Amino acid sequence: MSARSKASLLTPSKRPGRKRAGRSKSPISATSAGIVFLVAVAATFAVLILRDRYTFSLQSPVKIVFQWPLVVAAKISGEDAREAQADQSGHHLTAYQQYACNKFGPACRVALAIQRAENPRGACEIYHYNSDGTLDWGYFQINTVHLKRVGLNLRDLLDCRANIDFAYQLYQERGFQPWSTYNNGAYRKFLRAAHDEGPSN
Repeated sequence: MSARSKASLLTPSKRPGRKRAGRSKSPISATSAGIVFLVAVAATFAVLILRDRYTFSLQSPVKIVFQWPLVVAAKISGEDAREAQADQSGHHLTAYQQYACNKFGPACRVALAIQRAENPRGACEIYHYNSDGTLDWGYFQINTVHLKRVGLNLRDLLDCRANIDFAYQLYQERGFQPWSTYNNGAYRKFLRAAHDEGPSN
């Protein structure tokens, strides 16, 4: 091996250096970033507006058949809404409570107190045996004696919205008299202040 080849082995060969060019921002990536930012801002505003106007509650996605796991109801506003919210011991009104308040209007507080006395968990598919052999079903615990009505069936009583609709129909016909928790006063413990219970019919 010659001295020249030994020297070339010992010294690293010089290769022509490549200049690393700084990253230049292409107009496409800047445009994409701008679009993503605008979409994020618009989505944030949309969520804030929806949260201000609607209440969202999760429900079990399985109910004999599959159902949508999100319940949406328009939020109520005004004095009735503030008082009904205050009765909830610091909890927000659920979508079904909002729906009931939209139905019952000024009687919302008493209606929700009756519902909570009858069905504290606020479950839709729930029933209770009574000593007289009847059953109470659903969100407002509607008694089976009402199944004699034309067009009403058990499936309706197990659907929260249909149950609330029928509870409101009973309220329009007879006030709160059909509910034992109203008649025995048990609903009062679910009101923030007993002296502030609102209309009785």
